[in-house]
Amino acid sequence: MENINRRQFLTTSLILSSIPLLKAQIVNSTDTETVAIAKEAYIYGLPLVLTDLTRIVGSRPSNQFHHSRAFPDHTFKAVVRPNNDTFYSSAFLDLGTEPIILEIPDTKDRYAVVPLMDAWTNVFASFGKRTTGTKAQRYIITGPKWKGVLPKGIEEVKSPTDVVWIISRIQVNSPEDGKNFVSKIQDGLKLRPLSQLDKNEVTAFPKITYSVESSEAIQVLKAKRNVVEALKKLTTEEYFTYLNELLVKNPALEADKKVIDRFAKIGIKAGQKFSLNTFDQTTQTALQNLPIEVINTLEKARTILTNNNENKPDVTIGHYGTNYQKRAAVAYFGLGALGPEDAVYQGYREDTDHKPLNGENQYVIHFEPNKTPPAKAFWSITLYDKAGYLTENAIRRYAIGDRSNLKYNADGSLDIYIQHDSPGTDKENNWLPAPKEDFNLSVRIYWATDEYLKTGNWVKPAIRKIVL
Repeated sequence: MENINRRQFLTTSLILSSIPLLKAQIVNSTDTETVAIAKEAYIYGLPLVLTDLTRIVGSRPSNQFHHSRAFPDHTFKAVVRPNNDTFYSSAFLDLGTEPIILEIPDTKDRYAVVPLMDAWTNVFASFGKRTTGTKAQRYIITGPKWKGVLPKGIEEVKSPTDVVWIISRIQVNSPEDGKNFVSKIQDGLKLRPLSQLDKNEVTAFPKITYSVESSEAIQVLKAKRNVVEALKKLTTEEYFTYLNELLVKNPALEADKKVIDRFAKIGIKAGQKFSLNTFDQTTQTALQNLPIEVINTLEKARTILTNNNENKPDVTIGHYGTNYQKRAAVAYFGLGALGPEDAVYQGYREDTDHKPLNGENQYVIHFEPNKTPPAKAFWSITLYDKAGYLTENAIRRYAIGDRSNLKYNADGSLDIYIQHDSPGTDKENNWLPAPKEDFNLSVRIYWATDEYLKTGNWVKPAIRKIVL
């Protein structure tokens, strides 16, 4: 769900930035300016569309938490790159009618993070152990246009958009810990409309609906519970009409005015139905091919990404400003990513010989003494297939980290073994099973040290192929 690194951003952004330059290869007498604007708008709107597709797949009313009571496994396909470290509690807020009160319980000194993302995937607030502590707390979340009197004693948090996505994460140390301790914390997360502040029973808001919900894409979404597959099914008209509807509740930010004015020239405008019939036939053909071209470009970026050798974390994750290409890359590769203050993501896709990682081989990651990831909370390594999903394995182990029962070497160093078959009973505690195909790894560092965030002073060790 949330793995993307600085090298990925640089690579993907470079490729995405070249898309308008490809227009001459796609069309002959086509209105090339229209096609270029449409491509820019597609990239611009991608986070907004993917966020709402994620809302739809949840099939829940607004302003209600949904709690994940177990770790995802290899059958989970709703989002890419889920973690196996925390239990999620997620909710989509609709602030269009009135403010919503968020209640966070005492987490008993347990690490938790409750980030608030606007509809564009910018993290505009983050609560929890790192920022606000672990005692019980309440906040009133208000929409961009709301004006009124708020009760005293509750801090207001202003959202840039009416739709807000909360994806809280609470540290889980074992399945038993999740069942007996973390689930009780989850139950203490509450949402209530301001008008029901003092009521015990809270009336849920109705679900938000858009015209796209009758499309083939949404049928695919509900059947496969796969947001990316649904995105691929959206036609150009459906995508931009959907985007235009979403822009009504989630208007562009002030910094986006210049691009929004340009998009309006071709019918991409809040509340407007987008139709290809307003363009000549060759332009229509080019626009019909536009979604698959942009998606294929993103997929190409996925396949050519190499190891993240940038040690200093990218502090712009979750705070994108007008870097629409980076924002789109995060949304596509790791929707819902935390800001770097809460989690830093590193990765492995190649070994020391620059060969793709593949489970036909055996690998080891060696951490020197006192050189494990610099986390104030905890760290983990998770294995994914090429598409970004967890892979089936005999021991149902999808991640490994400092909360695992790791065995350290006599000198304090640590070896993690990544391979398909067991490395031997004496090493199984440190074994992360791999499929017999290409795979990649995500290193998550929760609440990284200040020094690492500022200087990138920790260097990720190489992953080395074991020569038998």
